[in-house]
Amino acid sequence: MMYSLTDIAEIMGRHQVQLGHLLKRYGLPTHSGIGYSECYVDFFRQVIFLRLAQVPESEIQELWDVERKIMVLLHADSVGSPTWMIDGYAQSGHADRRLFLSRFDIGADLGSVSAQPGLDFSGSKGELFAAGEMGEDALRLIAEYRVQLNPILKVVAQQEGVLRAAGDWAGSVGKFLSAEDPS
Repeated sequence: MMYSLTDIAEIMGRHQVQLGHLLKRYGLPTHSGIGYSECYVDFFRQVIFLRLAQVPESEIQELWDVERKIMVLLHADSVGSPTWMIDGYAQSGHADRRLFLSRFDIGADLGSVSAQPGLDFSGSKGELFAAGEMGEDALRLIAEYRVQLNPILKVVAQQEGVLRAAGDWAGSVGKFLSAEDPS
């Protein structure tokens, strides 16, 4: 299903200008009219929920930057999709192999910090030097990524009870409003 930014804003309970800022901040392609896939909805939901869980925007952005670097090193950007950085939301399975924000499957268990750094999803010719020789190393970035991700996951886990209680409270408010509304 495809959406407009207005549709997604309604689903997320946010103003479309706020979502436009998120598109720019995270470097996601923009569209006019109905051109946003379900992947956008899922990505926005992830970021908005992280903010609701009191994860600082700067930490989310830093994690996103490392994820993008990992995906570029693994040539995810060469598959020809303009939304390559969030296309992982359209796939299912292998949760232990997926990056947290992009849902990109790195092809190996994140917990073991092993990837296939030479894995190339494109048919293009390789670079003159290997990524490791140019100072970028997928395994090093994945290790750095895990160090950044763990505190975020701990914050979310600490906030779980508060978020559940807030959801229950919001549901009771909604019931109260619907009981008061004669139409």
